[in-house]
Amino acid sequence: MPCVRETQFISKEFPVGRRTSVKQDSLISAFRFRLFGSAGWTAVASRMSVDFTIANLALIAASLCRLFTSHQLSSTDPIGAVAERVNSTYLMNAAWFCLTAIALLAITGVYRPVPSGRLPDRLIATAKSCVAGFFLHFSFGSLVLGRPLPALELGIAAWSMLFAGVALVRVSRYSISSWFHLIPKSESRGVAHIESVLVVGGAGYVGSELVRQLLNSGYRVRVLDLQLFGLDPLQDLLTNKRLQVQKGDFRNIEHVTKALRDMDAVVHLAAIVGDPACAIDEDTTIAVNYQAARMMAQLARANGISRFVFASTCSVYGASDGVGEISENGTLNPVSLYATTKIDAEQALLETADEYFQPTMLRFGTAYGLSHRPRFDLVANLFSAKAVTDGEICVFNGHYARPFIHVRDMARACHVCLEAPLHRVGSEIFNVGDESQNYTISELGRMVASHVPKTTIKEECDDSDPRSYRVSFAKIRTVLDFEASIDVSEGVREMVEAVQDGRIGDWHDPIYSNQRQMQEYGLQVLKFPAVRPSGIDMPATSEFLRRAA
Repeated sequence: MPCVRETQFISKEFPVGRRTSVKQDSLISAFRFRLFGSAGWTAVASRMSVDFTIANLALIAASLCRLFTSHQLSSTDPIGAVAERVNSTYLMNAAWFCLTAIALLAITGVYRPVPSGRLPDRLIATAKSCVAGFFLHFSFGSLVLGRPLPALELGIAAWSMLFAGVALVRVSRYSISSWFHLIPKSESRGVAHIESVLVVGGAGYVGSELVRQLLNSGYRVRVLDLQLFGLDPLQDLLTNKRLQVQKGDFRNIEHVTKALRDMDAVVHLAAIVGDPACAIDEDTTIAVNYQAARMMAQLARANGISRFVFASTCSVYGASDGVGEISENGTLNPVSLYATTKIDAEQALLETADEYFQPTMLRFGTAYGLSHRPRFDLVANLFSAKAVTDGEICVFNGHYARPFIHVRDMARACHVCLEAPLHRVGSEIFNVGDESQNYTISELGRMVASHVPKTTIKEECDDSDPRSYRVSFAKIRTVLDFEASIDVSEGVREMVEAVQDGRIGDWHDPIYSNQRQMQEYGLQVLKFPAVRPSGIDMPATSEFLRRAA
C-alpha cells in the first residue's frame, strides 16, 4: 500500500560522507606509472638511451666551448692537447651530469606517452628539467667543489645544449610521425601510443564532456554520433582542428568503418540509456545496446585497435539489500532491459577480446551534474530543478540506495583508462564512482533541499523501481588511483544555480529527457526491423524478457 509523508527542509547544510580508506597499490607500480605512464620498459629504455647519448654529446660540446671561451685552448693547439683537456673536463662531470639529466627528465614526465597535440607541454617539461639541472650543477660546483665560475660557465652551456638536443629530437620525431602517420612496427597492431580517439556518442551527456577533456589533453578526436539531441553540445568546439564530427549511425557498417579509419582507441558511449527509455521499444533497445556494441567491438579489433572503453552501468546489480557494498564480482540481479543488454554486451566484448584487443568495461554509478548536453531525467538533476521551480520534491522509495557520480568524473574515468597501461585495464570491469557517494534517495532529497531553503519533501512508497544497491569502488581506486573529484552536494549546487540563473531555459523540454525524446523523435530514427539474438547470445536479456512475458 502506498505510504506518503511530507516534510519541509530548511537547513542549509548537509554533511558529506567521508571517504573510506583502502589499501594503495604497490609503491613500485604506482611510482612507475607516475613516471612513465603506459609506456613499456623497452620504449622507456630506448628513449632514455637516446637522451643519455644527447647528454654526453652536450657535455663534450660544452666542455670544448668553455675551454675556448676561457682562453685555455686556442685554434693553434694540437688536436691531441685539445682532446686531452676536453676529456679531463668531460670525465670530471660525465657521470653525475648524465644521470641527473635522465632523472630530471623522468621526474618531469618527459617519458610519459602523450599525444602530439601536447608537444608544447613536453618541451616545457624538458625546459624545466634543464633549468633545475643547471641550478643543481651550479650549486654543486659552488658549495661542494668551491669553483663557482667554472660551474657557471660549463653549466649554462651544457644544460642549454641538452635542452636543444632533446627538443630537436622530440620535435623531429613528432613532425615525421604526423606527416607520414608512422606507427612503429612493434606497435602496428595493438597501438601503445594513442594519438587519435573515436568517441561514439560524443555529442551526448558524457561524450560532450569527454571530448573536451581529450582535446585539452592534446588528442585528435573523432565523434561518431547520430545527433538525436542536436550538435549544440559541441558547437563551440567545431573550429578546433583536432576535432572531426561525423554524423552517422553506429549500427551502419559503412559509417563505422569510415569512423574507425586511422583511430588508435575507441570510447563507446552511444546507447539508449535509462530504464524508461529502453522500455519503449525492446527490439530497438537490443539492436542499439547489444548488437551494435558487439559489431563496433568486432570492427575495432579488425582495424588493429587494442583500447576499447565501453560504458556500462551499476544498474546490473539491480535489486539487492542496499546494505553491503557490491564489488565487480558481486551477484548481478538486473531488473530492467537496460541492465540486461549491458550485461550481455559486456560478455560479448570479453568474448571478442584476444591478445591485442583488450576492452575495458566501466560500470558507472547514477549520473548527475551539469553537462553541455543537460539531462533532467536523472534523479539528482530532476530533484534540483523541481526544488527551484516547484518548491517541492517527490521522493519515491526513499530508503533505496544508489551510487552517484558526476558527469565530469565519468568522462575522466574514460580518459584515465585510455592513458593507463593496457595490462592494468585490458579485459577488466571497473565500478566507477566513490563509496562516499552511496546515498539513499531520501538522503539525496534532503541534500537538494539544503540548497533550496523551504523546499517541501514528499515521500511515497511503491514497487515501480526496486533497484537498491551500494557499490564498492575499491578496484578502480587501487588499480587506477581514481577517486571522485566532485561530490554530490557540489553537483546539486551547480544544477540549482543553472536553473535559477536561467542558463537551462525550460527544463521540461523533451530534449533534456532520454525517454521523452525517444518517444517523440528518437524512435522514428532508430526503429528498424530487428532479429532478436538467441538465449545463447543474450542469456541475461532473454531471461528478463521471458520473465516479463
